[in-house]
Amino acid sequence: MDENKRKHILFTAMKLFNEFGFHATPTSKIAKKAKVSVGTLFNYFPTKEDLIEAIYVHIKLHSKATFLELHQEKGNIHDSLQSMWHVIIKWGIENPEEFKYLELFCHSPFRSTYRTEKSLEAYKQFQHQILKAVIPATICDAYPDFVLNYIDNSIHAATRFLLQNQIEDADHFIDAAFDLMWLGLSYHENM
Repeated sequence: MDENKRKHILFTAMKLFNEFGFHATPTSKIAKKAKVSVGTLFNYFPTKEDLIEAIYVHIKLHSKATFLELHQEKGNIHDSLQSMWHVIIKWGIENPEEFKYLELFCHSPFRSTYRTEKSLEAYKQFQHQILKAVIPATICDAYPDFVLNYIDNSIHAATRFLLQNQIEDADHFIDAAFDLMWLGLSYHENM
């Protein structure tokens, strides 16, 4: 199979799904927009669900590769986490169609059918670092999955806000959003 054609179908479908949603985007519309026959589309992706999942996997692999390439470990946990935060949000800003698709996918029934450890790999390191940084007696120890949801929602909120608004100093905004998330999770002795 032609890898360029496969990618072209993936990106065409992603844009249509982003615009119209999963259920309002028939495979015939995808094939027409991609300028391939419906039969060709099904040769690459046997079902619409396979196509939806393939786009998700492609995006997760792309975001993970970018993360691994750009993230730099820092001397302390706070700075390492802040570096991770920056890389993840900047990836979303630089890849708005992929980010929008992730949001669509994560708020759809398809998420529950593809919620595996593999699909969450990109954020596991971030979650592990957060758990190391907070005191064990916090809610984070009792409900570690909550931490992942909290971080993921914070990342999505910051990225979405940056994409929807003209922010002069995006780096400052990203740092301030990180501080808000960090203060929400970290332990403070004077409390």
